Amino acid sequence: MLISEIPIGSKVELEVRYSGRTLSFDSDVKLIINNTILITPIVFNDQTVGFNDNCRINLIVKVDGKVYLWNNVTVKLVRYDGAIYHKVDAEGKGVPYNRREAYRMYIGEDMPLYVNTANGHLALSVLVKDLSETGVAFITKEELDIDRIVRLKIKDKNLILNMSAVIVRKEFLPHLDSFLYGCKFNERNNKLGNYIARKQGEALRKRTGNYSSPPAKYRNTK
Repeated sequence: MLISEIPIGSKVELEVRYSGRTLSFDSDVKLIINNTILITPIVFNDQTVGFNDNCRINLIVKVDGKVYLWNNVTVKLVRYDGAIYHKVDAEGKGVPYNRREAYRMYIGEDMPLYVNTANGHLALSVLVKDLSETGVAFITKEELDIDRIVRLKIKDKNLILNMSAVIVRKEFLPHLDSFLYGCKFNERNNKLGNYIARKQGEALRKRTGNYSSPPAKYRNTK
């Protein structure tokens, strides 16, 4: 796909790698000029995000259910025609990008969640439904807004992870009189991946441990 073929309003994602970390930011296309894309400025915690020359940034564009990738693009904050945008400079064609969905692990445990509000941090105890390296789903009676920034605190033995996420999906569950929220993490954390892998291993050992050898009368004998 060429830059000029991207429809105005398309959803885009900036995948930013910096100091061994990978962050993900969502936006949408407002204007295209040659190989330059102007997108809605990316704001995190009420501040416009800036990217320096040490960041390696990939552009991911979603069009008609398909995903395209431009590697190593340049992103700067600019003012154009009286408005502020992030300007993305990308060369060449975007290549089809088959991103594999992250494995979602069932949790079913209460965990602390912190929500940024005008009056400070609101602390909640939520039921975490499932967790993956890219996001989390939780249930609470508290009604929260889409695009709200939340922070999940994961505690397991000696491991403590504080993960920042943005709410991208909201569903009311009448039978529980509660809301189900789907969130996308703002950053990727290798420790979270290790935690999920360890939990998978523990669950697998529990399942295989439940299978005992068959009684002697059922074993094959020669």
